[in-house]
Amino acid sequence: MTTAVENILLAATEVAIEASDGGAKRPQISIIAYSGGVMRVPGWGDVALDLDGLDAAGQIPLLADHDARVGGVVGHGEAAVRDGRLIVAGVMSGAGPAAQQIVEMSKGGFAFQASVGVEPAEHEPVRAGEPAEVNGRTLVSQRGFTLVRRGRLREVSITPLGADAGTSVAIAASRTKERIQMNTEVQNIDEAAIRARERDRLKQIEAVCAAPNGGWGAASSRVEELKASAIAGEITPQDLSAQLLNILRESRPKVASPWQPQPVGGVATLEAALLSRLGLTALGEKTLGAVAMEHGERFKATHALDICRAALMLDGQDVPHGREEMVRAALSTYSLPTALGNLANKLLLDAYEESPATWRAFCSVRSVADFKPNTAIRPSFTGQLEQLAPGGEIKHGQVSEWYTQFQIDTFAKMLSVDRRDIVNDDLGVFEDASRAYGRMAMRRLSDLVYQVLLANEGGFFSAANNNLIIGADAALGIDSLAKAIAFMLTQRDDEGNDLDIRPKTLLVPPELQPAAKAVLESEFIQQIAEKQPTGNSMRRVVSPEVEPRLSNSLKFGAAASTKHWYLFASPSNVPMVVGFLNGKQTTTVEFFGLDQQVNRLAVSWRVYHDFGAAFVDPRAAVRSKGEA
Repeated sequence: MTTAVENILLAATEVAIEASDGGAKRPQISIIAYSGGVMRVPGWGDVALDLDGLDAAGQIPLLADHDARVGGVVGHGEAAVRDGRLIVAGVMSGAGPAAQQIVEMSKGGFAFQASVGVEPAEHEPVRAGEPAEVNGRTLVSQRGFTLVRRGRLREVSITPLGADAGTSVAIAASRTKERIQMNTEVQNIDEAAIRARERDRLKQIEAVCAAPNGGWGAASSRVEELKASAIAGEITPQDLSAQLLNILRESRPKVASPWQPQPVGGVATLEAALLSRLGLTALGEKTLGAVAMEHGERFKATHALDICRAALMLDGQDVPHGREEMVRAALSTYSLPTALGNLANKLLLDAYEESPATWRAFCSVRSVADFKPNTAIRPSFTGQLEQLAPGGEIKHGQVSEWYTQFQIDTFAKMLSVDRRDIVNDDLGVFEDASRAYGRMAMRRLSDLVYQVLLANEGGFFSAANNNLIIGADAALGIDSLAKAIAFMLTQRDDEGNDLDIRPKTLLVPPELQPAAKAVLESEFIQQIAEKQPTGNSMRRVVSPEVEPRLSNSLKFGAAASTKHWYLFASPSNVPMVVGFLNGKQTTTVEFFGLDQQVNRLAVSWRVYHDFGAAFVDPRAAVRSKGEA
């Protein structure tokens, strides 16, 4: 793991300054900067340096108390790695007062110490008890340690004091600003003691993870994961115990507290009460959850007026005595219109998703940003990979495009609830209308897709595109289906390369459903000629879809037919595209209250949907006229 971290300062184990004999020769200095073992670093834990990855080349500045100014430079030196240790040797070349003071104090017998600044470039964690081969020795720490794989030796500072307790604390607190003081004393490693402690640790983990009387049950796999993490040292025994305690608590049976009648606690409870009143518990549990439905059922709403009363209480309003006044007041609150709007949306969406949409079997769905003309592109990469000679140049590929322009439009309706429907407890009308609007939205979308398909604008299905079958042999059968499949499989690019488009869906009108099932599901066929195979080569070669709009002449006129049929590739090959504004494939519901419609005593919801459809790639579709 490579990270950017602050410089690390190591307190050197030995500093030796040799005073000059009064001649021109400068005093020499020698520092054992690092002994090669594991070091205890406040704020970091245990740390070791891999001297093989330490960049100590060039001149190393010697500073007085980490003073990087010119006056703080007391000398310079060079670093070397010897016998798994880092040695810094140099000369007291400084001419300022700091250098002179250090030399004079050294002559007087004062024992200086030093801090060696290392800038780490790459480090990695070593787990507790896991050995690491570093600097010609095996390093182990019972708590784990950080191994600095690569770094740069920046400077060496001469200091009067080492890393005592006070100094260590102060430096650790300023870690984010400057550096961290490190003690380089090598820890004595007692391998036998480490193994004994590790055995005790594993025994403790096994004891904590022992199954209770009733076993761990469904949480067994989770307990095993925690146990493995504890053994690997990723979590502490204390964390393991805490998480196992939480698992035990969650496994205990939940005792339901006695429910006391109280004001409704939220819009979700009103929705749940409405769904319960309509007998739609399953839909409520699917969309709101079992807890919300439990609260809604406990409310025991026997009439729509009970829900109006609850909405007024929720909004902190007085409940009128008259029924019509109560309904008018409730429909003016925030809670009831929101709950009714959410309910309408759920009912509408449920019906929308349940409505058949055969076009999804072959249409690619796209998101568009606006109502301006949009371009649907199907790129086609011509050519193929070419053999490359030694030292040869890789040639650029070419791309051609099948594209079409299309626009999305808005399709909308209004949904209203009269105050009399609520007074009369006629919420079934609201449910029926909401579901009808959901089915209406999907029907309109499907109508548009098949309107585009049947119009065949621009000669999408044509002999020029090699995707149209006409003539006496166009009727749906084994031979005509085999011909359509061959048309699709033999589609090629301009360079003659096969496009490898595979058929997936056979689309037929209801009148051809028996013929389609016979072609795709029969195991055997009746052969007129003798000694011919009777096995059905077209059995389950594609999936059938039945679409009544293909033969609906009342809506689509002469473009509809009871005999034509279509073969499509998968949506990823983009034979057609259906676009939705901002990718929203469901309807939008907006509420309008009593105060927004002066001509009606009703609340309304505006339901609208933004979508469009178009042809894209003719190579991924085949049409058969079905007759001569």
